[in-house]
Amino acid sequence: MTNITQGPKVYPVDFEDFLDFVAKERETKEFLDRLRELAKKRGEFLYFAGGVVRDYLLSKKGKLNPQSSKDFDIVLEGNLEEFLQELNEDLNKEILFKSQFLTYKVRFFLDGEPLEVDFITARREVYEEIAQLPKVFPSNFMDDLLRRDFTINALAIGLSLPYEGLLLDPLDGLKDLEASLVRPLHLNSFVEDPTRIFRGIRYKVRLGFDFSEEFYQALEACYQKEALKKLSSARLANELRLYLFKEGEEILLELLETTYQLGIFEKAGLEVARENFPLLCEVLKEVKEEFSPKEREKVYFLGMVESLSGLERLGFSEVEITRIENLLNNFRGFYHKINQLSLKEKLEWFDKVRREYLCAFAVIFPELKEEIFRYLKVYSKVRPELNGEDLKKLGFRSGKEIGEILKILRLKRLEGKVKTKEDEIKFLKKFLVKNE
Repeated sequence: MTNITQGPKVYPVDFEDFLDFVAKERETKEFLDRLRELAKKRGEFLYFAGGVVRDYLLSKKGKLNPQSSKDFDIVLEGNLEEFLQELNEDLNKEILFKSQFLTYKVRFFLDGEPLEVDFITARREVYEEIAQLPKVFPSNFMDDLLRRDFTINALAIGLSLPYEGLLLDPLDGLKDLEASLVRPLHLNSFVEDPTRIFRGIRYKVRLGFDFSEEFYQALEACYQKEALKKLSSARLANELRLYLFKEGEEILLELLETTYQLGIFEKAGLEVARENFPLLCEVLKEVKEEFSPKEREKVYFLGMVESLSGLERLGFSEVEITRIENLLNNFRGFYHKINQLSLKEKLEWFDKVRREYLCAFAVIFPELKEEIFRYLKVYSKVRPELNGEDLKKLGFRSGKEIGEILKILRLKRLEGKVKTKEDEIKFLKKFLVKNE
């Protein structure tokens, strides 16, 4: 599919300009200088690869905002563990994570400010089973570039000898950047690792690229081997999660549509409600500022699937699926009579449902979106000014009675019958007299 030569094509770059793109702060530039000096001292090849190189080249052609780079990989052809140990003599650091794939996430403290960096050992990968994680072995920079997902990510810029300040391009990734193409490295790329398909879709949509003919050929090979169905629930859910949290709501609809049109959901064993996609994206935008990431994720997955069996494919527990199923069954009965219910009855039902589930129900039952969002944005935020201790002082018993009285006060506020704390006290005094 791609022409692998004996060595990479090598091109000069404006090295200082690249370093300015990568490290915009003075402390970060000084940090990079330390890394480069240590690599030179140890005689090891240090380089940037993947997204940061791709995004730099795109920014130079005006195809990407200079602030838009999302990837930052520093790779060492050498002993990374020893490299980091020696680096510790000069810099205060904390190793946050060390993976089986020869990578480290390290937090450095530069003038007291934290900087988190991902370090990667140049490596080769061996896939022994379809859609399973690979075994990795330390290797050279060529093997490291040839193990990557797409030609546009198989690019590197050296930070030390022998390719300091040079662009390395073993697979004509530069041509594909010029042509705006997402091209896998070989026919079995998606068989080995189906998550590459989702990354390819993200690059296509985010960068405004097209798929190469080889992308479709590799996709067909993946389908023939049923590799997507062999992808674990955790890895499938994580790739879809990245659509929302790494790419964002602005392009989420296009990401989901592209995935659907390619048949990815079906081939992954996930039945989705395509008709829900536009409203789902709209709802996720509306709650972005108020909901936690975990709550938004629940809305996203629950609003996406056609049936609750799809939640199992996305890693939901049996207990949670049963809980959601019971809520949905109750909601269907509630849904048909909502126009006949009083505000009090609506509140009693809505108050029992977690807000992320309610938000997803606004997607599943679009006719109720307005009513649900009125509850989420207005009703749920209204509370009496009096609290339980205040009610005890007024003569109410503790426990269940106080809870019921607070619900009554809240309803009266929503109805506009009480507006201040003094109004609440007056209402309760009348309530006490009436019920003596």
